[in-house]
Amino acid sequence: MKRSAWLVAAWIGAAGTVGAAGAGPLDRSPAPRFHMESLEGEPLALDSLRSRGPVILDFWATWCKPCAAASAGLEDLYRRYAPNGVTVVGISVDGPRNFSKVRPFVREHGLTFPIALDQDGDLQNRLQVQAVPTTVLVDTAGFVVWRVEGFRPGEGRELEASLRDLLGLRPGDSSRTPPAIAK
Repeated sequence: MKRSAWLVAAWIGAAGTVGAAGAGPLDRSPAPRFHMESLEGEPLALDSLRSRGPVILDFWATWCKPCAAASAGLEDLYRRYAPNGVTVVGISVDGPRNFSKVRPFVREHGLTFPIALDQDGDLQNRLQVQAVPTTVLVDTAGFVVWRVEGFRPGEGRELEASLRDLLGLRPGDSSRTPPAIAK
């Protein structure tokens, strides 16, 4: 009896570190390399993307209301930090029956960052995505440094703080001016 209670407590504790209730920095684990194509036909390869700066991967689906709520904050981060080399990639995990809904979703929500379809679920599996939305921050060395499953209002501030830290931006620094040329 004591052993099963301990196992349940350990499982709950472990789930809380990455689940919807928990977000934030992680032990650095290597992000799996991938090669995909955006909806616009552009190649998306993690190695190429991270050579420009940190990469935010957002796994979402057209039917997911929290995904729609999270998309506005990701678009804002993309617009503000793209000049610093940051790339946001939206990865739809919709099944084949919903592929035709992805482009209208993107238009309706005004998303300008690259969108790809994880048609076979391979990237989703390799990053152990269990729920949508799931957002993952990969640093320029190719390590996952921040992750959250689910969406809570205000969570974007935690992601932005981690992103600014990776970029070497201090409070008050402009997100549009790389630290090397800031005065």
